Amino acid sequence: MSDSMEYPKLRPLEAIPAEEGTVCLRDPAGFSDKLVFLPRELFFIVILFDGSHSILDIQEAYTRKFGELLFSARVREIIDKLDSALFLESERFEKYKENAIAGFKRLKIRPALHAGVAYEGDPAGLKARLDGLFEGAGETASTSEERNEGTMAGIIAPHIDIKRGGGCFAQSYRALSFGSSADTFVVLGISHVPTARRFVLTDKDFETPLGAVPCDRVLTSELKGACGTDFYEDEWTHRQEHSVEFQAVFLRYLYPEKKIRIVPVLCSSREDDYLVPSLGKDPEFAEFTQALADAASKRKDRLCFIASVDLAHLGKRFGQDIRIDPPFLESAKQKDEAMIAHITDLDAEGFLGYIVKENDSRNVCGVPAIYAFLKLVDAKRAELFGYEQSVENETGSVVTFMSAGFYRE
Repeated sequence: MSDSMEYPKLRPLEAIPAEEGTVCLRDPAGFSDKLVFLPRELFFIVILFDGSHSILDIQEAYTRKFGELLFSARVREIIDKLDSALFLESERFEKYKENAIAGFKRLKIRPALHAGVAYEGDPAGLKARLDGLFEGAGETASTSEERNEGTMAGIIAPHIDIKRGGGCFAQSYRALSFGSSADTFVVLGISHVPTARRFVLTDKDFETPLGAVPCDRVLTSELKGACGTDFYEDEWTHRQEHSVEFQAVFLRYLYPEKKIRIVPVLCSSREDDYLVPSLGKDPEFAEFTQALADAASKRKDRLCFIASVDLAHLGKRFGQDIRIDPPFLESAKQKDEAMIAHITDLDAEGFLGYIVKENDSRNVCGVPAIYAFLKLVDAKRAELFGYEQSVENETGSVVTFMSAGFYRE
């Protein structure tokens, strides 16, 4: 064991409450596909893997907490197991990460990583599911009164898995089929892992079971030329991230023959964004959104923005010791509705101010993409199509999401 393992340090992981009081560790960055389940006493040990506690420190803390001896051999056994799972910052992980990133960079097409997991991997099964979702989507004001062709400037759709959020996806994309004449779609997704830059570009095509969706490399080249910042620095985060992939699936379904292209963008947050409204004042944010606005202005109604976002993340899975019951869900809905009002009013600063005021206490993961969307979309009005709450009883948690359309007139 190397000297660095005397002070073990976990990588950024997600800890999810599981059955019988255990905690499940998983890697949101996707370098590891392992799931490690830890009982309470082992989880206590692992949370001390912060790089500042030595093995001896961990032994002493355990004895104080549980009144039992913890032998160093047991701690080293845990370290070895987590390192084998690529859960620790170590030489093993750094070598694996370097090879994985290099391999992704060599790819010309980004694989449909979540096919067969979050949605059907076979074309027939996926098409059947999406057919059913669109049949159940129902009419909206913009699809029942008139086609509004060419007037749609953008949509908001969820990025929760399609099995749970399919109805909301279908509402947005059904309206898109009536209202848009675009052939280029700028997808503003969310990076669920920390990134060095505010935005993450890639010029890879996106594979789906229904066929690939090409990247608009002319537009991405314009962005690269207009920006001094390297927004490809974190490109590897597209490797695992699902928020663009899910939109590519719906676009390919909606336009099976039409020559469409996407501009895949991941938006990222930083810890201090919601202490003060720093997001709107950030130089990287301004640089990228200005370059994208300039590129979009040349294409007018041939370009459409898609914000791939979820809203609140509440409950034990997200570190909140709260009870998910009907009164709580109603309260969450009311707070979401107050926030959504800023979105449908096209009020970017009001939306960000709402998040800052509550210090993002509801873990709204879509903030950077929604804020960028509202800054970029050339719309005069918006229509809310739907709002839903997906409750996970097994983890005592809930995720909320919405669907909406934005129109130029």
